[in-house]
Amino acid sequence: LDGYRAAGGYAKLAELRDGGVFEEVQAELLASGLRGLGGAGFPSGRKWGFVRAEDGPRYLAVNGDEGEPGTFKDRFYLERQPHVFIEGMLIAAWAVEAETCFIYMRDEYPAVLEILRREIAALEDAGIVAPGYIDLRRGAGAYICGEESAMIESIEGKRGLPRHRPPYVAQAGIFNRPTLVHNVETLHWVARVTRFGPQILNATEKNGRTGLRSYSISGRVAQPGVYLLPAGSTILDIIDAAGGMAEGHVF
Repeated sequence: LDGYRAAGGYAKLAELRDGGVFEEVQAELLASGLRGLGGAGFPSGRKWGFVRAEDGPRYLAVNGDEGEPGTFKDRFYLERQPHVFIEGMLIAAWAVEAETCFIYMRDEYPAVLEILRREIAALEDAGIVAPGYIDLRRGAGAYICGEESAMIESIEGKRGLPRHRPPYVAQAGIFNRPTLVHNVETLHWVARVTRFGPQILNATEKNGRTGLRSYSISGRVAQPGVYLLPAGSTILDIIDAAGGMAEGHVF
């Protein structure tokens, strides 16, 4: 926390809490082209508007159930830069005036859970969040809980089964209250867009796609890892970023 704050972290959150205008932040997010990075690709700024239009109390839920085989981008960022994600989450919570933030984190990430526990306690001690404002929940390993309504059922202590729609979770989510659901990577970008401006994403265009994506690259490549590349990257671009194929292998 100290390191992140020394580099300007949480200054944007403090500025917004001190008199930020929702419409200005929403316009910035829409201009950046940021979409939900959990799979559906819905414009993040519009989602904020839907939740904010509902009567309170409202909640925010973070989908940290990164269960897809071969996917580890969220884990990569959470283990290295947890406060970029947390600040993004708190900015989104400010935007929809959420009463509580629930972080649903897969239990197969023990290091991430330990880091988050420690850093949330540090935020509480620093007075940045009230005790209990961030509620860290351990997912029990069901793949279906990566689907937002099944995750909400699990947060409520029930079996993780998807709900019928409507109502959508923006209207009736956790404990039947309006709930903003975001993926970890989306919130990572919320922090960066609000701090550095929409051009951090919208200045990059490739193959008709705007923005940047984090790619989890593993298997028979020279340098497995997480790579930040233009959203329109092809499989050949991705292999190239990872140093090409591993020795003795051809794509």
